[in-house]
Amino acid sequence: MGRHAKLVKYRGGALGFHGDRTLYFGFQNCAECRVSNRPASVTPKFPSEVVPAPMVMSLFRTMQQAGVAQGRLLIEAGVPVDPLRAASPAGCMTPRQYSRLCTVVSRQLADETFGAMPDAVTPPGTLRMLALGMLGGGALGTAMQRAIEFNASCRARGRLPQENRLWVQDSGRHATLAYLGTGVPARHQHRVLAGLAIWLRFCGWMIGQEIDVVSASCAGPAPARDDALRHFFPGPVRFDASSNTVTFSVRHLEAPIVRDECQLAEFMALAPYLLLYAPEACHDSVARRIRVLIDNAPDAALPSFTALTVHLNMSARTLRRRLESEGTSYQRIKDTARRDRAIRLLRQSHLSIFDVAEALGFSDPSAFHRSFKKWTGRPPGEFRC
Repeated sequence: MGRHAKLVKYRGGALGFHGDRTLYFGFQNCAECRVSNRPASVTPKFPSEVVPAPMVMSLFRTMQQAGVAQGRLLIEAGVPVDPLRAASPAGCMTPRQYSRLCTVVSRQLADETFGAMPDAVTPPGTLRMLALGMLGGGALGTAMQRAIEFNASCRARGRLPQENRLWVQDSGRHATLAYLGTGVPARHQHRVLAGLAIWLRFCGWMIGQEIDVVSASCAGPAPARDDALRHFFPGPVRFDASSNTVTFSVRHLEAPIVRDECQLAEFMALAPYLLLYAPEACHDSVARRIRVLIDNAPDAALPSFTALTVHLNMSARTLRRRLESEGTSYQRIKDTARRDRAIRLLRQSHLSIFDVAEALGFSDPSAFHRSFKKWTGRPPGEFRC
């Protein structure tokens, strides 16, 4: 393993992500959940009750390519269809309707990933069984080991090789999750990398923290259109690597599982939407609270660390310790927020790059160029629509 000091034998296949079996799981409101100190509800409050139309259209294209009857499945999923109106339901679908439609389509295709993992199908119900096995894992590292070993058993039945690895790097500060993708054509490797991102989003929900990807690599070339991949990885991605990897703070492996079976049942009702589009609705961490404060701050006026301690009613030492336990820092949260805002302004406005730099608090455009390339691996001009 070369430079990796500690290899943890967490191996297996890919996590199914594009669908749930909510209507068929049979979860019950158990007494343990009713008396738990954990929140009784994990249903998020969305800023918008409508799923973005491009996201719905992508699902429609998947259905069309698979030869699935769209109208019948829309009705089965409870999506209103009026044949007398020309308007497409793509522009008015709620998160719950979208998630139900994903469930129906995954059953029709007999694959929870909709073919996104080209080397093997993920039968409907896999995510449910995998998640139930993770709940009693104690810490995330143990829970991930259970999940990967579960998938290794599933792949062994199909005589497929074990693909996943999870290790802690020499420094002891970061962990890397890899999917080798030995049986996946090079042109599809970016799908595997996106699957790893979705896997981490689910793991983040299990511990109530956002798992920030420090670096990522793809075992294939950059796709001709990388919008979908950039949705999951705004930061730099190294292409044509030996395997697909995501690296994150090792602190997350030490974090306890904070969800129970009742919360899982509620989460699964919206799993496709939460995992693909709105993972921030799944977290209630200190880092997320700080990010909300930053996003609501006027223009480039970011709160100072001292102001944060006052707002959060914490001492500076406690706040630093809490952020460290969540695998992040205030500087990293600020950089991520500025990166995301810069990308949004570059893609959704007609502002010049100079104006974007100024809006982010950079007095020198060249300094903005350097920072942006450090954040994303690309110059700001490449993010223009």
